[in-house]
Amino acid sequence: MELNIFNIQHFCSGDGPGIRTTVFFGSCPLRCPWCHNPECFSNTRTLSMEKVMEELLHDKEFYDRSKGGVTISGGEPLARQEACIALLEQVRAHGIHTALDTSLAVKDPDFSRLLPLTDLFLADIKTADPEAFCAVCGGELQTVLDNLNFLTEKGADVVLRVPLIPGFNTDDASLEGIISLIRQYPYPVTLLPFHRMGSGKYKELGMKYAYADTAPLSAREVEQISQCFRAAGIREAAI
Repeated sequence: MELNIFNIQHFCSGDGPGIRTTVFFGSCPLRCPWCHNPECFSNTRTLSMEKVMEELLHDKEFYDRSKGGVTISGGEPLARQEACIALLEQVRAHGIHTALDTSLAVKDPDFSRLLPLTDLFLADIKTADPEAFCAVCGGELQTVLDNLNFLTEKGADVVLRVPLIPGFNTDDASLEGIISLIRQYPYPVTLLPFHRMGSGKYKELGMKYAYADTAPLSAREVEQISQCFRAAGIREAAI
């Protein structure tokens, strides 16, 4: 099988427990204007399953020592569902921990096959406002929630990740909505402060970067937001 990917990144941290290798699949149903992986829209490459597995298994000693593994990301890996499932099958066959980094913005994913192959779901909650999610990200929030509710019903291991985007979801009302939504679920949360490290990619690809003039949050601002989540009883994820 050929896999449509745009990067394989070694020695990652924060994309699941331990030392990990992250495979980035091309394609995404969303168009978040702050996305730091715009390559997924136009700059993918095709690699054979054999080549990808050879590269992943090269790091197996590090996975074993650190209790790490392989994370499949994107783009949106569920938009390449068959290839994603096939890769998860190969990785799990070698006894390697698997994580799936997803927006959950894909309708009707085949969880009957995904759940037995995925040790950890890293799921984005970008906003609690359906209109903002549609207008800015180009997706349906209800799709995200339907998928998250299904994972909850099935007892999946999930970490919720909240990108903190100035001008989009860091005002008081937006944060209150996100906190109120997340409190309905039993999951820990990782906050992901906005950064501009992907801005150079837009220039290379001839794409406009809408957040070129947006300043990252200060450490104090991030801590204040973190305190709001903690005060609401929301646990911080230990990854």
